[in-house]
Amino acid sequence: MRRTLGILFAAALLSLGLAACAPADDAAAPTSTGTSAPDAPAVEPSADDETPVAELTPVEAADALCAAGEAEGDRACVITGQKAAADLSFEGYEVVKLIDSSFDGKVAVGGIRELVVTNSTFAGDLTVTRTQGVVVKLSQIDGTLGISQAQHATLVKNTVGGDLSCDGVRADGDGNQVTGSNTCSVR
Repeated sequence: MRRTLGILFAAALLSLGLAACAPADDAAAPTSTGTSAPDAPAVEPSADDETPVAELTPVEAADALCAAGEAEGDRACVITGQKAAADLSFEGYEVVKLIDSSFDGKVAVGGIRELVVTNSTFAGDLTVTRTQGVVVKLSQIDGTLGISQAQHATLVKNTVGGDLSCDGVRADGDGNQVTGSNTCSVR
């Protein structure tokens, strides 16, 4: 229910922002010839938004980003090619996929079945808890990558600027570069 309310809240904010920015005359509306990946509403709100990003909780910011992303069903969150500046907390999903994206704040993922992170950058920490399967590959985490209460993790060719920790987690993978301490025994 909380996730549904967050998504509805984010959709309402997006609608208000789009309505406020729309030109008065449809004939005078500019056309775009180039294509680019849109930023999620949690990243760059318009001046007319009622709730600034700073006031969104990390869960609400993550829900808004998921609502703007590619959905693979009601319980999946797929973020591709996005840039997010806020702290995010992904909860209540079965699957979360973060692909070719960059995150400036802290990212927490918890209580999900599967997390897949591919070719993404994290300026802060990436914390994963209560997750059955974790795959992190070809990514850069400037902070700490912490995995706990997970059944299994696969870590391949990541660069971790802080610590890499797997608290009681079986891990497979290779080619990880860790600047801080590494308590993750990768098989």
